[in-house]
Amino acid sequence: MASNRQVVSVDQPNAESILLDWLNDEDCTDDESQSLEPSRAVIEELLSDSEDDCIPSDHDSDSEYSVDSDDEDVLTSGESTKYYYGKNRFKWSSEPPSRNIRTQSHNILRLPSNQNDLVTENGPISPLDAFQLIFDNQMIETILEWTNKKLEIVRETISPKEQYAFKETSQIELKGFLSLLLYSAAFKSNHESVLSLFATDGTGRPIFRVSMSKKRFLILLLVLRFDNFTDREARKIIDPGCAVTEFLEMFNKNSQARYVPGANVTVDEMLLAFRGRCRFKMYIPSKPAKYGVKVQCLADSATFYVYNTYIYTGKGSDSYTLSEEDKKKPVPTQAVLRLCKSIFNTNRNITTDNWYSSIELSQKLKNKGLTTVGTLKKNKAVIPKEFLPAKNKELNSSLFGFTKDCTLVRFVPKKNKAVILYSTMHHDSKINPESLKPEIIEYYNDTKSGVDSVDQKCSVYSCSRRTRRWPMAVFFRILDMSAWNSYVIHKSQAGISKMTRLNYIKGLAEQLNDMNLKSRQYNERLPRQLRELISDITKVPLVEEQQVLDDKLPRNQRKYCHICPKRLKRKTSFLCHTCMKPVCLACTKKICTHCVATAKD
Repeated sequence: MASNRQVVSVDQPNAESILLDWLNDEDCTDDESQSLEPSRAVIEELLSDSEDDCIPSDHDSDSEYSVDSDDEDVLTSGESTKYYYGKNRFKWSSEPPSRNIRTQSHNILRLPSNQNDLVTENGPISPLDAFQLIFDNQMIETILEWTNKKLEIVRETISPKEQYAFKETSQIELKGFLSLLLYSAAFKSNHESVLSLFATDGTGRPIFRVSMSKKRFLILLLVLRFDNFTDREARKIIDPGCAVTEFLEMFNKNSQARYVPGANVTVDEMLLAFRGRCRFKMYIPSKPAKYGVKVQCLADSATFYVYNTYIYTGKGSDSYTLSEEDKKKPVPTQAVLRLCKSIFNTNRNITTDNWYSSIELSQKLKNKGLTTVGTLKKNKAVIPKEFLPAKNKELNSSLFGFTKDCTLVRFVPKKNKAVILYSTMHHDSKINPESLKPEIIEYYNDTKSGVDSVDQKCSVYSCSRRTRRWPMAVFFRILDMSAWNSYVIHKSQAGISKMTRLNYIKGLAEQLNDMNLKSRQYNERLPRQLRELISDITKVPLVEEQQVLDDKLPRNQRKYCHICPKRLKRKTSFLCHTCMKPVCLACTKKICTHCVATAKD
């Protein structure tokens, strides 16, 4: 059989076609196929070596691979189809694969028309209703439980005189505290001193003084907790971010249950500004804050709704909840797979930047029922040299490469510059005749800013305050994202007059603080001036106004005179007309009714 074997040189013009015919010959016998010693891998290696070593010349024009004299300098095979090869011999064709006229199944996304419509018993939802869909009572109860536990521990270490300031908080007071954080975001005073916010000289904001005392506000900032801190050290071994992990998962669960994202979502990172002590603090010079906690995020590309997020806490944190096979993938691929797990097999498109993008990721998402569009770093082995920046590339020119499932495009926006993108959603070489940009690039530009826009909007109206505790920095961002997500839900409802985000945050803070103000309005320990201010805000008259005419308490409710020395223990049923404090007749002066009316006005 060896005598019948044809001897082929790799320098022959038809060497590749002869060798491939040998491999694909279905009529050869088993003995013949076994006697064919060179395998497909060996043959392809020989061909690749011959292509690298081959130096084209003028008399070699009959060779199957020749150098094109055009700008692309590509290797041609046949008469019309051109092929480009990456460093790892990944093959791209210049011609798109043959497709039917019908739209590809992976580009068909069916969403219900009323997917996000929510109606309560009283009609369309209010800002508070929308906010409680994201920041629900379970999250508030979690904060309440562990914050009170911390207050209990602190009370045991301080003197009895100070214990009242560290009394247990309630859900009403906690909502009032959240409302003050939202007010500080609306007023853009989140970095303003607490002394300035609670000032009584006319320069402060009255809404802060009437909601709670300055000392109580600072205490709640100090003791706020989101997990069981008694066993945190043991949980830190597995999860360094366990202080807020459970709380963040509640936010993700509520966000995914209350909203259906659109056809395209964006994966990117956010950096929460923080310069204190944290074992997983990151330095990213391209971010405005530069130092902080890195958060991986999945957001809707059109509405910027935050759909899924997690904190990067160091090596191995991206692979949490992934299978053993997926844990072997590169870290950027693990991050995308973890974020997108909740939208697998929905035919949505994922837009990523060059830190996440890879051909391996596109193939993995393709198997999970998702398409992807993203930029590629120029050092990727799959990129042919013809797609890399060069001096002789024409301005605004485009070059396409195709495989069965993926499209590669190079665009030259500036001299000696090139932008390289890939897409598993597009399968043609369409170019906008006006901008001369490929459709892939315009689609990427329209969908790339989902997470960056959320980060920007949360920075414009932010409740974040200076803190030395990184869990508080994460909590502030969760509150900002909850306010933004609820705003997206609220403005998407039919029959609701659109309001600006500033008015929405103010309305939300007012509704959150309503019960807190009403409870303080009837607290007799508060100065009457504050209670009258609360009455003006809530539009509810004070109870004492019913007793202004007689200024007298029932006999069984007499109180000690607030002017007389305490040792006298002098009780009285009379009240001061101005401050409504109990006063005996010995400490009063007579005044006519005309002067009383004048003083009242």
